Amino acid sequence: MIPLATGLSKADKAADRRGIQSIEVGFKLIEVLEREGRKLPLKTIAQEAGMPPSKAHLYLVSFSRLGLVIQDPVTTRYSLGPYAIQLGVAAINQLDLVDVAREHMEWLQETTGVSVSLSIWGNKGPTIIQKIDGPMPLPLAIRVGFVLPLLTSATGRIFLSFLPEREWRDIAGQEGILRPAALGKVDEVRETVRRARIASSDSEVNEGFAALSAPIFDHDGQLLAAITILGLRSMVESRPEGAMAGSLREAAHTISRSLGGIEDTPRAAGGRTDRVRAAGQPA
Repeated sequence: MIPLATGLSKADKAADRRGIQSIEVGFKLIEVLEREGRKLPLKTIAQEAGMPPSKAHLYLVSFSRLGLVIQDPVTTRYSLGPYAIQLGVAAINQLDLVDVAREHMEWLQETTGVSVSLSIWGNKGPTIIQKIDGPMPLPLAIRVGFVLPLLTSATGRIFLSFLPEREWRDIAGQEGILRPAALGKVDEVRETVRRARIASSDSEVNEGFAALSAPIFDHDGQLLAAITILGLRSMVESRPEGAMAGSLREAAHTISRSLGGIEDTPRAAGGRTDRVRAAGQPA
């Protein structure tokens, strides 16, 4: 392959190394909208990005034309637009994890007859990146991009149990599950899930629905993702030793092996939350 810089002048090569500063500056506005996760007024976006509102407005006009942001005609506030969503989905689809997991998710859906989802750890917590709906329409719709709670969802409990505490403590604090009254529950869930290699929830997130989730590991034995089955309580056998749990473990294990993954040991994800309890706040 011919190097991209071949035939360029010294000035062009220097510019190639520098990049285009205006793009980097403008992208700060996109980062603000992504980080905040809500509609924001121009003044706030500009302040968070460290630029004058007049300058931010020019960038936002161009981003609006491209579909990267959208402005609410009533409130005049800005949020990420449809093309930003398309870019995110395209990036997710390029992940080897998604490609490898798809076949096994389809097998799991056919075997269990309920919905199957794949989640990774995002900047706001356990985030669904792929799903396959079951044949029976459900009043509850899980969607790509949905962020699940740590302590009350089966998916969240996988990340709570197998990620190092430093990864989840800030989000756990935001959810209020590191209060002294809740720490016992956190320890109990982590110990149970790590021992069973599976997490369950029953009517804790949505009344009448049950879920099972299992961990997927990478080549270093670190948690890479969680695969989850969800359905009506009458359709999901939520016992960790049940047939559905067995099929889920098999799918998770096969995906891990296909990605070169190995299972961790209970100590790999860090210890209990005793130091948090002793301090009375996140360590």
